[in-house]
Amino acid sequence: MLILPEASPHRRLRAVLAAQGWQVDERPTLDAFCLQDCASYQVVIIQPSEGGAGEAQLNALLANCQEYDATMVLPILDSPSPGGLVKLMRNGIVDALLNHFSDQELIDTVNRVASHRNLYLENLAYSEQLEKANRELRGSLNILRMDHVAGRQVQKSLLPISPLEYGEYTIAHRINPSLYLSGDFVGYSAVLDRFLIFYLADVSGHGASSAFVTILLHFILKRILRRHTYEKDIAALLRAPEGFLEHLNRQIIAAGLEKYLTMFAGSIDLHTNILRYSVAAQMPMPVFVVGEDARFLPGKGKPVGMFENASWEVGEIALPSNFSLYAISDGLMETLPGPTLTAKEDYFRTMAANCAGNHEVLCESLGLNDSGKVPDDISLLSVIRRSKS
Repeated sequence: MLILPEASPHRRLRAVLAAQGWQVDERPTLDAFCLQDCASYQVVIIQPSEGGAGEAQLNALLANCQEYDATMVLPILDSPSPGGLVKLMRNGIVDALLNHFSDQELIDTVNRVASHRNLYLENLAYSEQLEKANRELRGSLNILRMDHVAGRQVQKSLLPISPLEYGEYTIAHRINPSLYLSGDFVGYSAVLDRFLIFYLADVSGHGASSAFVTILLHFILKRILRRHTYEKDIAALLRAPEGFLEHLNRQIIAAGLEKYLTMFAGSIDLHTNILRYSVAAQMPMPVFVVGEDARFLPGKGKPVGMFENASWEVGEIALPSNFSLYAISDGLMETLPGPTLTAKEDYFRTMAANCAGNHEVLCESLGLNDSGKVPDDISLLSVIRRSKS
């Protein structure tokens, strides 16, 4: 589109542009040009009037062309000041023709301005696509967050009440997930008014996939205990946790989840006060505290879910009238002070010995009450006996 006064010295422009393949319309004044028609043109070449009227005329055209799909305005200027050019560029022009320009300068400038328009439209289309993708991504992330929150609530609902007090025994836990969902899990319950069954598990990785394994673990143990309870199978419970890790190992491998877990599982016979336990690559080992003496339980075993024919030994300890047993997942080791793993284990053992058999005091001394983000899932299981005699 050309907007040239009747007396303009640039009447040749239409012929020059048409010779280059441009379709050219022409108007004598801006008033004769419908501003809503801006969208129909790639470039509007205008020779504005002199003075303030011409500036207002040009600004009105710029405002409308920006509104209608980025039509480029190419003004023909006489002797613009640097400040005037800067103001025009801020208002939207990308180039200008100065009086006494050649035909080739005209062609090069129009092509350059048109290319800028095409690039602008491409970027605008890309920005719209990007904004659409961002909206979809935000929507997906919001759904994922809601799913994780719901999953966290489900996982929390499966955890036992903390603390569980049963006679002289107290069992408590603390789990600090690194994400919404945790790959750490604990379980404990009283069975047939005689046995305390408990475990701490740490599934490889963290997040949703590891949390699913903890839910599977919960229901496997519940199913086993329900059967033993229904059948009043005292003989099987006396052997617990014998066979439990082997059964769980087969279930995890058969499920094809490509996950494994480290674990500490124990059973206390309340009639004899005998602790039986198995460990599956648990690190560090649980700390057993009697008085001021704190030591790691002996034992070893392979991770659950890695070796088809793996088996696990069962350790046995006669329990004193007062003791504390603390098991943690390896995520806690990343937060404890000390230059080496041994130093960190010694720190954990010292804190366990100094907490006076108080689960909450140990949580505080180990930094588990801090609400900051943690690099890995952290869990603590406490089994405490205090004689009432």
